[in-house]
Amino acid sequence: MQPAMTRRTRLAPTPSGYLHPGNCVNFLLVQERAQRIGAQIVLRIDDLDFVRSRPEYVEDIFRTLEWLGITWDIGPQSVHEFHTRYSMALRHEYYRERFAQMSRMGLPIFACCCSRAELQAHDSVRCVRGCAQSTARAGADERAMRLQTPQGGLVSVGGQTIDLGRVHGDVIMWRRDDLPSYHLANVIEDHDLGITDIVRGIDLLESSALHIWLAQAAGLSGVRADSYVHHELVTGVSGEKLSKSQGQASPLEHSSANRRWIHQLARGLAQNP
Repeated sequence: MQPAMTRRTRLAPTPSGYLHPGNCVNFLLVQERAQRIGAQIVLRIDDLDFVRSRPEYVEDIFRTLEWLGITWDIGPQSVHEFHTRYSMALRHEYYRERFAQMSRMGLPIFACCCSRAELQAHDSVRCVRGCAQSTARAGADERAMRLQTPQGGLVSVGGQTIDLGRVHGDVIMWRRDDLPSYHLANVIEDHDLGITDIVRGIDLLESSALHIWLAQAAGLSGVRADSYVHHELVTGVSGEKLSKSQGQASPLEHSSANRRWIHQLARGLAQNP
């Protein structure tokens, strides 16, 4: 008789700004899900964006988790341990080798010189210069490496069916600044950490579909589509999505009143994911 597989979910904050109430609600929903299904919680701080990552933002993550009363089973237990053992910056060459393995598998990966502005100008998610047919490789010209998602490739997740070719097109796997893309690193990390369940905002539904397909295409164990939970977002007073990129320069006020309010928000969303 096969032993039961350990279920794991994750907290995956990015240290690109101070956390906001929406991040806190997600953390509480991850904790609620873990308790309900008997899963371990992994803390994975996604500092892949080395340019925007700051030490004070990493400190804010640990301080906020402590304020919310959230504990985890796997991952860094302090800022120092994160920087010395768990930072994604320490795994750069590992990501490069894993990506090279994917390339050797025969996946449709090619060097692309199209900029984001060019794709937007053509209203396209596909390469517009015919780079896939070129023999040029990434290198001194700093081309990005893209992966062709299948035209008409459909992935069902969260009660919706996502057309990968229409939504993602030729998706970047290795950036022109010599960094792995979020999608690539995310799938590798989820595989390596043995993640089985993911709780994330509804705004990441299309990314979930890509990650499900990419893990399968790359021969990695991935999270099953029915093990994703997508919740509604906490929005601002005008209904806008909360975002670190909106210039929120102040850390969240760690008051007891704010904590009660955030817990109430999370309870409401937990009842209707």
